[in-house]
Amino acid sequence: MTAHALGLSYAGKPVCRDITLEVPEGRVSVILGPNGCGKSTLLRGLCNLLPAQSGQVLLDGRNIARMPARALACQVGLLPQSAQAPAGITVGDLVARGRYPHQGPFRQWSERDERIVAEAMAATGIADLAGRDVDALSGGQRQRVWIALVLAQETPILLLDEPTTYLDIAHQLDLLRLLQRLNRERGRTIVAVLHDLNQACRYADHLIVMAEGALVAEGTPRDLMTPELLRRVFGLDALILDDPVSHTPLIVAR
Repeated sequence: MTAHALGLSYAGKPVCRDITLEVPEGRVSVILGPNGCGKSTLLRGLCNLLPAQSGQVLLDGRNIARMPARALACQVGLLPQSAQAPAGITVGDLVARGRYPHQGPFRQWSERDERIVAEAMAATGIADLAGRDVDALSGGQRQRVWIALVLAQETPILLLDEPTTYLDIAHQLDLLRLLQRLNRERGRTIVAVLHDLNQACRYADHLIVMAEGALVAEGTPRDLMTPELLRRVFGLDALILDDPVSHTPLIVAR
């Protein structure tokens, strides 16, 4: 997936401008940047949920703006912020909606669909909630349901906007390890927006740093994370140490 001179607007206001980047295939990428810099807008633009005002996004050489919605949904899955479930829907029914892009006139619900939905719920630890109403769940449980839906969509590319929101630290780490396994074992290309710099450094292969709607830098955590970049982008005075567990950059604010 590649963006060329991409410009995006939200509610008539320009947010992202002239962004050119290539999402590394088969890698975990994390988008970082201060609040309001355009991270979520960029993610929505990468799946055409927010149409480009200028430039384009290419997927296997095709402009995603010209791809049928169902075809694009079979290639790119998105977990947005603050997703809303229909009233009265159960967990199992909501996760099953992840299979809809794969259905059609000549392909109906199958045992494979059933198995993929069950695996997605098991992977996110919500199998025992299948019959519960989504409205009755806690924020953390609902977040895991939405993540299961995206996993059930079984797309080669996963876009996740702040997937650790509402999750306690143990479930945050479980989720990040799950995404890493999906990447390492199944070759999924993953792009996530995160706020925790140390989690990004530990679990990402590639970082995309934004500020004020523009791309500032991209590269590996080891190459990218410097005191100068943290000061310039985040206004943060910090030391960068070696994480004793993962041996990735560990950021310690002064």
